[in-house]
Amino acid sequence: MKTRRKYRVCFLDRMWYMAERFSEREHNNLNGGMLLFMCWLFVIIMPLALTLGYFFGPTIAMSSLIIVLLPSVFCKLRYTPTRREALRDHYRGMKRPGRRLTRIILVAIALTVAIFTLILQLCR
Repeated sequence: MKTRRKYRVCFLDRMWYMAERFSEREHNNLNGGMLLFMCWLFVIIMPLALTLGYFFGPTIAMSSLIIVLLPSVFCKLRYTPTRREALRDHYRGMKRPGRRLTRIILVAIALTVAIFTLILQLCR
């Protein structure tokens, strides 16, 4: 008999699972790791690099781009086969992951636009 480990599920797990499930169904390249990478890049890294580049110079901004690789390392370490199975069990009854995934992507785009307009207003 297998003993199941109890995992705590967070919002990132939900995002990852929805993208993985959507990718399996639609056979596209937007898997969970790619979604987390895109959200990390456009919502956090690009505004951070632009702000640091404006105030401290381009060398600091370029050095901040090293943390771009963080989501891929995070996914490799966090989503082991046992965790994937636990997420499948936890979200077994989820319906329409594509619609929920679309909402997450639209919120990420809205945040990116809001951050960039804020940066443009502050830099004038």
